[in-house]
Amino acid sequence: MTFPPEIAHQILNVLRLGDGDLVEVLDNTGRAFEVRIMLDTAMKRVRGEIIQSYLVQTEPDVEVSLFFGLTSRDKVEWILQKGTEIGVTSFHPFISSRTLVQALRMTDKKTLRWNRIIREAAEQSRRGRLPLLHAAKPFDVCLIDEGHEHVPSLIAWEDDDSERVPLAQALKGFGGSKIRLFTGPEGGFSGDEINLAREAGCQIVSLGPRTLRMETAAILLPAVVLFELGAL
Repeated sequence: MTFPPEIAHQILNVLRLGDGDLVEVLDNTGRAFEVRIMLDTAMKRVRGEIIQSYLVQTEPDVEVSLFFGLTSRDKVEWILQKGTEIGVTSFHPFISSRTLVQALRMTDKKTLRWNRIIREAAEQSRRGRLPLLHAAKPFDVCLIDEGHEHVPSLIAWEDDDSERVPLAQALKGFGGSKIRLFTGPEGGFSGDEINLAREAGCQIVSLGPRTLRMETAAILLPAVVLFELGAL
């Protein structure tokens, strides 16, 4: 096998590995390969010899789709990085009435950067599969996302609500393989948006008595869910 230029650069100039050193290679199918590095100085490339392959045991049993409000670049990148490390399966940014960013379009440059952050976080945490980054959509469209009609959905809200329950209670008896999680933007969800979520079948949950920053909630929610389900 031949490593692509950016990975070869990382092997030689960042990790400073040499001829004969062993690395673990992931192919995004849930398998990993132990590979011996072979330097091809004449062709200025890095090749590898596969020694063995094995299944990666780091992927959670539950697929977590995280929906979060678009915000500043540094916060989005933090959510993508830490969410990947925790075990989020897919990221779904949205715009709502109170998101800091109201434009749906993401430039190719930004998409490439964000996917690179996900890939690097997946490598660091030894994920077996790369989480998917979906295009941004309006919040109401995310609620009725095709193909997820029967997937349990939880939405975290800081305001009192007669139907709001503790997160652990909402997960009691959960036996599915997929779950959707919604966290709000800096200004939180509006009452109308919560009503839309309720009508779409979302369970309103509490993350505790303290009001959290949006980027904190976006990481705490999937982390606690995976912990409660024994998949963290």
